Amino acid sequence: MKRALLIFLVVFFLFGAILAIAWFVPMPLDPFHDFQVLYRANQGILRGIPLYDRAAQEQMVAADLGVPVDRVFVLPFPYPPWFALTTLPLALLPAEVAVRVWFLLNATMLLASVWLVTDGWHPRLRLISFVVAPLFFPILGALIVGQYVFPTILGMAMLAYALRHKTLWMIALGMALVTFKPHVGMLAALAVTVRLLLRRDEFGRRAFFYTAITGAILFALGFLADNNWVVNYPKSLFAFKGVSECNLCVSLPLTISNLAGFGFDQAFVISLALLIGFTFVWIKNFFRMDGGLLVALCTCMALLVNPYLQNYDFAFAIIPLFVLAEIAHIRTDWIVIAFVFLLPWFGLLLFDRGGNITLLISTILMTVLLLTNIHNEHTIVS
Repeated sequence: MKRALLIFLVVFFLFGAILAIAWFVPMPLDPFHDFQVLYRANQGILRGIPLYDRAAQEQMVAADLGVPVDRVFVLPFPYPPWFALTTLPLALLPAEVAVRVWFLLNATMLLASVWLVTDGWHPRLRLISFVVAPLFFPILGALIVGQYVFPTILGMAMLAYALRHKTLWMIALGMALVTFKPHVGMLAALAVTVRLLLRRDEFGRRAFFYTAITGAILFALGFLADNNWVVNYPKSLFAFKGVSECNLCVSLPLTISNLAGFGFDQAFVISLALLIGFTFVWIKNFFRMDGGLLVALCTCMALLVNPYLQNYDFAFAIIPLFVLAEIAHIRTDWIVIAFVFLLPWFGLLLFDRGGNITLLISTILMTVLLLTNIHNEHTIVS
C-alpha cells in the first residue's frame, strides 16, 4: 500500500511539474508538425466527433481557422482509439502549451525506457545512457516533431524488464502500450504472449490473465472514441497510407521492390516473404532468449519486415541498441554498436530528411549482432 501511494504521489507531482514547465517556459516547438494529428483528433472527440470521421474533423478545423473546408487537409487518424483517449487531456490546453507537454512527456517516457532497459548496469553507465539516448538520430527527430513512438518504446522496455523480474502489472501495461503503434509493437506483444503461455507456471498464467483483461478493457474503451471503431479504424489506417507523403518512407521490402523495378503493392508480397523467413529464425532461437533479447529481436524484425515505415519509426531501434550494449563482450561488438549509432547521422548529411537507407543498414547490423550473441550464449529460458 505504501509503495502504491508513493508511486501515485511521484506520478502526480511529475505531471504537475510537466504542466507548470510547459505553461510558463517557452520552447521552440511547432504545434503544427506531427503533433497536430493527435491534437485535432482529441479536439474532435471532446466536441462529439467520432475519432475516424475525417470529414467532420475537416469541418471542425475549417471552422476554427475561419477558412473554407476545401482549404483544409486533415490526415486520417492512424492509431487505435485508446491512444487518443489516454492523451485526451492535451486537447484541453492551448496548442502551444499542449505540444510542450507532449514533448516533456515523450522525454520522460524515453528516460524511463532507458532506465528499465539498463536495469542491472553500473549507476554511472545508466546516467550516461540518459545523455546518449536522445542523441540517437531517430530519437532526436521524433522528439522534435512530436511523434508518437515513445509510449510504445516505453511498453517494450516494460516488457523486457517485467519478464526478467516477473512484474505482473508491468506486463499488462507494457502489452497495452505496444499496441499504440501496432505495426511495430505487435510482434513483441505476440512473442511475449507465446512466452507467457509456454511458461505454464503461476506467473505465466496470471500475466496472461491480466493481459487479457487489459485487452478487453481497451477494446471496450475504444467505443467511447468512435462507436464503430472496429470497422472505421482499419479504413482510416489504409486511408492514411494512401494519402501520406512517402518522401520519408524507408523499409526493406520497399527498397527491394524498388530495386527489382516493382512498386509499393509488390512490397507487401516481399514483406510477407521476409516475415515468414524471420519467423523461422525467431522460432529457432526462441528458447535461447531472455526477455530483453526477445523484445529486441522482435523490434528489429518489425523494422525489417514492415512495408511502410518512415524515418521516425526507427526510433524503436533504441531498445535493441541498449540490449546489445548490455551483452557486448568483445571489441568487435562495440565497434558495430558505435557504427550503428553514428551511421544515421551520416545518412542525414546524404539524404537530408528523405528516406534514410542508413537506418535500414543499422537495423540489419543490429539483427545480425543480436543473433550472433544469442547463438553464442546458448541460454535456455523457461
